[in-house]
Amino acid sequence: MSGHRKLVLGTFEDEAEAFKAYTEYMKSTGLYARIVTQTVPNGSVVHVVYGYSEPCRLGDYIPNLTHTGLRLLARAYLNATALRQSLAMMSRKPTAPDVVRSIINDVAEDKGKILARAEAIIQNHPVFKWCSIVSAGRGGSLGTAAALLLLGFIDPHEANTAGKARRYWGLSPEGKLRSGAKASFNPWLKGRAWFMAQQVIMGKDSYYYPLYLAKKQYYAEVRKIPHAHSKAVFWLASLLVSHAHEIIRRSEGLEVFLHRGHIYPKAEPSQEPPERLLECLRRGTLPKERG
Repeated sequence: MSGHRKLVLGTFEDEAEAFKAYTEYMKSTGLYARIVTQTVPNGSVVHVVYGYSEPCRLGDYIPNLTHTGLRLLARAYLNATALRQSLAMMSRKPTAPDVVRSIINDVAEDKGKILARAEAIIQNHPVFKWCSIVSAGRGGSLGTAAALLLLGFIDPHEANTAGKARRYWGLSPEGKLRSGAKASFNPWLKGRAWFMAQQVIMGKDSYYYPLYLAKKQYYAEVRKIPHAHSKAVFWLASLLVSHAHEIIRRSEGLEVFLHRGHIYPKAEPSQEPPERLLECLRRGTLPKERG
């Protein structure tokens, strides 16, 4: 982790100047950079350019697209989803005219088009392949939508540890909205991670479902927690984000920091977790070897 460095290349009011600094750093060094748009206390918007000490190899799997580009694509999908949900609520009103229902159908088609185009772009990335072997829902898999969100909202250079990725997704002790305080995470992503975990449970995935059951048993029988299911769903959501982060880091040749009790991502369609790992989860102990 000591080799991971991040520096501020400059803060700009002009977005074009920020983009120039961003591209010049990458071209001159061959290393990764990104632009973060922020609102400062006086209400104005600035663009902060960060440079990193490691190269980006996303292009090995997704040519001509950066992590920033993936995030914009993922955000477009989230926005289309939110708009569709909002319109759907309106359409259920008895007074909703036919034109509203027609618009909802158009938005639904646009959402489908985004996913279809996204799949063509990300289908060679290891995260997409991992999502395709994780069973979810009724006879399906996590699929394109999950892969797009995970790729779009996990920057392996900014989040150099799984803990940082989980924190951004709201899957840490700090991931709670407090009255009067600005969220340090994306509430939408926390909801999507929870949905992914529930879908995996519904699909009874051969690898992740037994892990969930073992963790649920621990919360219910060892910790005596009344809401054992909810705690286990949250744990599974955190594990899925951690596994996506690990796969993304490895795909770019970046170091993955393992801890005792580390659980590796699912690697094969019919893979099952080892019984020794499940027993450790049921008891709340750490395995002597990594699972």
